[in-house]
Amino acid sequence: MNSADVRAAIRELITEIAEDMEIDETKITDDAHFITDMGLDSMALLEVLATMEKKFGIAIPETEFPNIVTINKCTATVEKYLSQKK
Repeated sequence: MNSADVRAAIRELITEIAEDMEIDETKITDDAHFITDMGLDSMALLEVLATMEKKFGIAIPETEFPNIVTINKCTATVEKYLSQKK
């Protein structure tokens, strides 16, 4: 799975959550902050993390959670742990 595939999967997940929370999809960009720009809450972020771990078959340490605040940072984190898995 390449970087574009990872980013697309994360963007799709964020879009689904945003729809459930009635968040304007135009706020979803690769650099938009999940909480301050998009309005996601902590429960939504936990859902994102849990889904990423399942989808990509990785374990993301809790110490990484505060850094996962945009689609780009999410993508970088997933790629980091996918590369360690190989």
